[in-house]
Amino acid sequence: MAERGEFVAGMIVGALVGIGVGMLLAPLSGQETRHRIKMRADEMGDRIRSGAEDLGGRVRETVRETADDLTRRGRTAYDEGSRRLRDATDRGRERMKRGETPGGTDETEQN
Repeated sequence: MAERGEFVAGMIVGALVGIGVGMLLAPLSGQETRHRIKMRADEMGDRIRSGAEDLGGRVRETVRETADDLTRRGRTAYDEGSRRLRDATDRGRERMKRGETPGGTDETEQN
């Protein structure tokens, strides 16, 4: 993602330099040159805004997908932990009903 940002930044700087040099070397009057510079700057601003909006939308979507994935994983881990705890509790209750101690021996054998 960083490489893409650097590439876009390089394109923007290159485009601005190219526009500036082209305007300065063009055989137009000062007023026409200023008008063309303003028009090109406005166009570039629109392109930058559009690119930023597009990038922002992709970032939001990636964050949303990542959050959804983490939520699913968290729910799965929670459900699995809850199931294991229920199973262990049920086994413990059954052993207590049979009179077994936590080590698996019968209480009557210890006395």
